[in-house]
Amino acid sequence: MSHAKQRRIVLIDHRFQLRLAGLFILVQVGLTGLFSVALYVFLESEVQAGLASAHAAYHTVGQMLMPIVLVLAAFSLAISTICVFVFVIALSHKIAGPLYRFKVILDELAARRIPDHTKIRPGDQLHDLAVPFARAVDNLEADLNTLKDAAEALRAAHGAEDLQAAEPAIAAVERVMDTWTRRKKA
Repeated sequence: MSHAKQRRIVLIDHRFQLRLAGLFILVQVGLTGLFSVALYVFLESEVQAGLASAHAAYHTVGQMLMPIVLVLAAFSLAISTICVFVFVIALSHKIAGPLYRFKVILDELAARRIPDHTKIRPGDQLHDLAVPFARAVDNLEADLNTLKDAAEALRAAHGAEDLQAAEPAIAAVERVMDTWTRRKKA
């Protein structure tokens, strides 16, 4: 029994994944820059105030800088957490929205109802999946309409006991059924 090879694809959707990674790096660079500027401003003012004070009793530079660095690190962590949280929520909507739409469509199909709306927002991800998904739903709807029309024609032919009138309806059913194939399980 052979085992299927595991996928080694790192980037499935290059454009989306690289853009997302770039945006996270940009957020991190921005937050690091903000932290650096704040640290510089605090150090500039604190060191000058400490050196200018006659009562400065610092024994080491570390003792002088520790409270400043701790406050700025906590501030940076809080700002980073808020920014990344908002950023991730905003970006996840572009993925979660289409996934929710696909779930609703599949739930409708599972309940044997053809959904009215199969499109996703233009800026959302998974647009490449939404197009064939909508086409599949449209094909299913067209085939079901053909089968429904054929069933009505067969019912009418049966009521009139006209076997000749039933032939086109039977051919329509066979055409639709022949377009559907099922993969053989390996």
